[in-house]
Amino acid sequence: MTEADSASIDTREDDMQSASESPGTIRPPIVGWKTFGHPGATNLLSKSSETGRLAHAYLITGPEKIGKRTLAIDMACMVNSEPVADMFGAAPNIDLNASQQAERIRRGVHSDVEVIDPDTELEIDNRPTRGSEDGEERGRQTISILHVRQMIRQSATKPFEGSKKVFIFDGAHRMVEAASIAFLKTLEEPSDDVLIILTAPNADLLPQTVVSRCQTIELRPVDTEVIKMELIEQFGSDEEQARQLSRLARGCPGWAIEAMNDPTILDAHNQAVLRFAEIITGNVEERFRYARQTGNQFWRDRLAVLAEMQRWLEWWRDVAIMRHELGEIVTNVEWTDLLSEIAGELKEDQIAAAVTKVQSALVALEANAVPQLTLEVLMLDLPCVDPVKVPSLGG
Repeated sequence: MTEADSASIDTREDDMQSASESPGTIRPPIVGWKTFGHPGATNLLSKSSETGRLAHAYLITGPEKIGKRTLAIDMACMVNSEPVADMFGAAPNIDLNASQQAERIRRGVHSDVEVIDPDTELEIDNRPTRGSEDGEERGRQTISILHVRQMIRQSATKPFEGSKKVFIFDGAHRMVEAASIAFLKTLEEPSDDVLIILTAPNADLLPQTVVSRCQTIELRPVDTEVIKMELIEQFGSDEEQARQLSRLARGCPGWAIEAMNDPTILDAHNQAVLRFAEIITGNVEERFRYARQTGNQFWRDRLAVLAEMQRWLEWWRDVAIMRHELGEIVTNVEWTDLLSEIAGELKEDQIAAAVTKVQSALVALEANAVPQLTLEVLMLDLPCVDPVKVPSLGG
């Protein structure tokens, strides 16, 4: 069992104890999860389902692409699937891969399951769900009170085709304050046939009044070897590709799966490594141009900018590793020469300070600080390296 799984179990220790004291099994075990690398979470949920001890609301936390949304969808499948008897009349488990309800939920066509995010269509909204005819996204940045009111109205009716209505707030930390307040009443007076699931990077980004009414499942980075084997066995990757993507995924299976299916993701990653090196060796004008362009992008694609900040953290981690000449554990193996040249021109305290500054900028952007100003301050705070000392840049 990994450290990540231990953390998930520890946060629910009291609930597992209550489940173990329940008088017998109500449902068979759950199998066929799409979630992988988080056995502590799936085992806990299966046990809670077996003993009829599921909570009415859950908060799933963890980094981007760690598997929060996948687990939430799995949970929706779990509560709406029933055991199927085999040829001998036995039903030893509930197989989510064989469930018609689960199949409809995973295709996004189940009438009782809704995923709510800033782009979810509102009843008063005449625009398309995900964009206009020319492909432009609506561009909402928050989950509004209208989203919550719409959910409250829908939750007042009985399930139509399943056992429970499930509402998944994907990115619940983007809920505005008024929406959070309106949301509390539903959490305080839950219906027996409604399950609410929230996802967020961490619980600190949500009001404590919301967090305290949910059971929290914390997902931690998945072991690289686990991701590699799943890419090979479940997604048909060759070993070399699986090894590279699992290493670059930083413990986030979703990133590896998306990168496997879309080569432009890996290209964008490599471009970012080179871009950061050019910024560190560039002048103030170049840094401010980057801050302006990235700041403008924030209003169009907030998640892409937050992902850029995560790439910065990963990049500085690799620089720190190369500063100590530990190339065997560097993430961006293909760029070891470039990273080594930059690391050789910086002191350890400069690298540590850069990591702190990027982390602070990320926190500020998650809190919707003014993006261009935040990024301009970051650019001024990052250390400079003479481009002449970095021959790998080809300058």
